[in-house]
Amino acid sequence: MAKFKIITKKDCFFCEKLEKWLAGKDVDYKILDYQDPKDFDDPLMKNPTFNSLFCDMSACVEGIPIIVKNDKDFFYSEIWDLVNNEIVEEKAREIFEL
Repeated sequence: MAKFKIITKKDCFFCEKLEKWLAGKDVDYKILDYQDPKDFDDPLMKNPTFNSLFCDMSACVEGIPIIVKNDKDFFYSEIWDLVNNEIVEEKAREIFEL
């Protein structure tokens, strides 16, 4: 079974939508708030692939939520229908193996 980390921040519309969508589903996930210093102890924050994809010299993780599968696969825009501000159910189920 895959393990997930979801990078979020407070007052994030899409983060809240994803958490509500995941509620009650059998998905093993951990929330990491990129604005919370305690979450920067997570090894993901030192992962060179994660940093090269989602960080620049000024900041990290501007586009969120980011879904991290097994600490090696990263997903962001793939699950969003940005016209309707909804989750693309089929893609989300594929990523989360539901």
